[in-house]
This record gives sequence, structure tokens and C-alpha cells, in this order.
Amino acid sequence: MKKLIFLLFITLYFALPQISSAADWQNYQNGIDGYYIQYPGTWQLDESQKGIVTRFISEDQKCIIDVYAQPLNGISAEEYILFSNKKILEQKYGVKLTAHNTKPIKGIKAQRFMWVRPQLTNRPNDLNVYREIDLIFNQKVYTFIMKTDQDHFASYSPVLDQILQSFMLVKPFESVNHQAYNPTVQDVTLKGDKTEVTIPKDKVMFGVFHPLFHPRKYTPQSLEEYKAYENSLEHKFEMIMTYTEFDKGFPTKMVQDTYADQRIMMLTWHPWQEANINSVLIPEIVDGQFDNYIADWAKQVKAVGEPLFVRFANEMNGDWDPWCTWFYSKDRDLFVEAWQRIHRIFQEQGADNAIFVWNPHDRSFPDFKWNAPELYYPGDEYVDWVGLTCYNNGTSYPYETWRNFNDMYKPIYDEYLVKYPGKPFMITEFSSNEVGGDKVAWIQDALRSLVNYPNIRIAVWYDQTDGKRLYRIDSTPEAKEAFRQGLTNPYYLKDGIKVIPEPLDLEEKKE
Repeated sequence: MKKLIFLLFITLYFALPQISSAADWQNYQNGIDGYYIQYPGTWQLDESQKGIVTRFISEDQKCIIDVYAQPLNGISAEEYILFSNKKILEQKYGVKLTAHNTKPIKGIKAQRFMWVRPQLTNRPNDLNVYREIDLIFNQKVYTFIMKTDQDHFASYSPVLDQILQSFMLVKPFESVNHQAYNPTVQDVTLKGDKTEVTIPKDKVMFGVFHPLFHPRKYTPQSLEEYKAYENSLEHKFEMIMTYTEFDKGFPTKMVQDTYADQRIMMLTWHPWQEANINSVLIPEIVDGQFDNYIADWAKQVKAVGEPLFVRFANEMNGDWDPWCTWFYSKDRDLFVEAWQRIHRIFQEQGADNAIFVWNPHDRSFPDFKWNAPELYYPGDEYVDWVGLTCYNNGTSYPYETWRNFNDMYKPIYDEYLVKYPGKPFMITEFSSNEVGGDKVAWIQDALRSLVNYPNIRIAVWYDQTDGKRLYRIDSTPEAKEAFRQGLTNPYYLKDGIKVIPEPLDLEEKKE
């Protein structure tokens, strides 16, 4: 047996390509995160997300190494590392952990992981073999994540080892500077077969999610109930937002009724299956296993013939959603490819009336760099609107705090203006709890303040009780009255949706 292992080692050793000499390697110094390494000179360096992650890509595209510098901010290195890799250590969703140890590197405390996730047979160049090294310092962990395939793992592991041997801390000398961006706000006009939506540049359209049953059921009330609710508020919500999952058919009647009543709809489309609560579908979407289902949806969206907002996999940076990368090897490329695949199928089916809304949560859970919202962004050509979601959760639960509207929305609004210039914004969900502060004052402040965010063109209120959080508009008569009065502000659009008249039949008119 020992002889067999030795012969296997010798075979693998001589099969490896020669690691480049130091002269063939490039020096790299990250002045934001404070480290120096060397990397192969033929590899591509990607600093497009510098300050979040730096990426190195092999010449043959068979190996990718991501480097994160994670400040610990009051938690231990072990908490960061073990929570980040919790699903991998549990070996859920087909993941196989092949190694985990704490052997130091150059005298530096470290943790090491190797794992394999299921191969995606229909994905070209599926890099499903991972190796992670976490270098531990007092207040920071430097995480190196290599991904490759089974055929190239033995040849690229020594490259990662050599990169790690070159690692040194340096004094940071750069900061992340984003130049301010002031958008030129224009009128928004969306046209369909029979519906024309116009949001003037000096107004905001209001929408609502107002379900009938338990919030996880996402069942909308009848339009008659909507109208009774709206009559008491003296305002018609011209956008209706609702939810559906990947084991549900297209909600044809709900959509038809919405447009027949001169409203528009946003369908929040979760890659999850109610019948299988442990479903993690992003890798399967990438692998083409849902192509027919997605194509059918696209055909039915096209058949609507009206502008219809599609919000796929919202709050992807939250560990409560199984489309967060935490559930599939922290591999952000899979989320991006899943989004791009869906967008491409919609284009192939001619569903040009679909308006794609990309929408992370304002706070990442966990708040680690590998889970940063911008890493989930699929690219400008695949996104039509950018969604903002911030809640005043109140203090119903011990880990939550009361947050004011502007404290929530001003930082993310300014940040997103810089990161996603030219995209209109939408508040896809917002609300305030009753517990922990003055909800009436919160509503008054929010509805006064929206005028200061001109790039936000639509705002959708989440009108539901969520556990102990009392989010509904009518949680108290006083809250409802504050909302009713706030909507009388002329900034909030009324009659923004028109029916396009049928063309005149000139022959009939002549007769």
C-alpha cells in the first residue's frame, strides 16, 4: 500500500507543470486591504471590486483565486471562519468536505478547507473543486478561495501555495473613494399594448404588498378588498407587488385582473420550492434544469403585453434565503450566471416587456465581504431597475434596533448612485414596526423625506404583520391617518396609468 501511494505521488508530481520562477511572477500590493503577494505573470488580475475582493484568473480559465481581507469588528476569527463555512462543514446540498485542518502557514495561524460540490454537467468549465486558506491575524482574516476542477486541482494547488508563501502585510496607503454622482432625473414612460405608465420626474408612484393570509403564503386579497382599503386611505396604489416561487405556475388571472384595473404589477420570483423547503436551486438554474420552466414563464410574461416588473431572487445577501451564496460554496459566479441565464431566456422568448429589478437587502447577513451586495450584480445589461430594501424593524426582537427613515436610506441611496449610475431606483419593500418608537412620527418623516431622493421613482409599502413586527399601515388608527395624510402630498403620483385607446377603424367610421 505504501509503495502504491508513493508511486501515485511521484506520478502526480511529474504530471504537474513547473511552477514559474520568481522572475516570471508579478508583484501585487493591495493598498486598501494592506497586503502584498506575488502571482503568476500570465494570470489576469481583476481589481474591479477592490476593497471587497481581488481576483486572479489563470490563463486557461481553469483556476480562479479570490482574496478577501475581512475585518473582525468584535467577533473572533473562529466565528467568522466557521460561520462562513457552516454549510460546507455540514456537507449539505451535495457538498463533500475533503479536508479541514488548522496547520499554520509561515508561522501564521491558519485554517484550511477543501471541498467539492456536485458537478454541473451542462455548464462549460464548471469549477466545482474548492480550496480555502484563512490567514488569521489579531483584527483581520485574509481569506484565499481557489476554485478549479478535478483535472486541474493537483496542478493549481502548488500555485496557491506559492502565492501564500509570498504573502506579507503592508501598511494600507489607499482608501475606497467613490466620486459623487448626481443623476439627471427624467420622466419614466413605459408602454404596453393597452397600458401606458408615466412617472413624471418630479413625482413618485406608490405601490403596496397587501396579502390575505400568513406572510409566507403571499396570497393577495381581491381587488375589491384593495379598493375598500384604498378608499379609506383616499389613494389608489398603482403598483401591486406579490411573490411566487419556482414550483408555481405563472399567476395569469392575478396579473390580468391587475392590468384590467389600470395598475401595474411587480412579481417577486423566488428560486425556491414550497414543496421542498431545503431546495437550493441556483446551481440547478445555471445547469439548465429549469430552462423549460423559465421559458414558459417568459412566454406568459410576453403574452401579458404590458410592462411587468420581475424581481428575481431579492435579498440574495441574506442568509435566510437559499439563493444566498452561503448555501452553495460562497460561489458568487453561480448567482450571476443564473440571473444572466434567466434574462437571456426571456430575450429569446421575446419578453421585452419584462423589467428586471435587482434588489439586495440594505444590510448583509452575514456582513462579510464574500457576501457583499455588489458581488451579486449581474451587469448593467441584465438589470433595468435597482431595488432598495430597508426596514425599521423596531425592537420586537432583542437583536434589532429602531432606525429612522433617513438613517436607513440616505447612505444606501448615495452609495448606489455611484455604483449603479443611470439606473432608476425603486424602494421594493419598506415599512416600520410599532414597537420601539413612534411609528406615526416615522411615517410622517418618511413621506416628507422621499422628495429628497429624486432617483427613487417607485416606493412599495410592505403591508403585513411579520412575526412580532407590526408593519401594516393600519396597525393603529393613528398610523393609518398619518399615512393617509402623507399621501396627500402632490409629490405622490395619482392617475399615472392610462389605457391606450384602440385605433380608429377608418372604414367603419366612413360608413
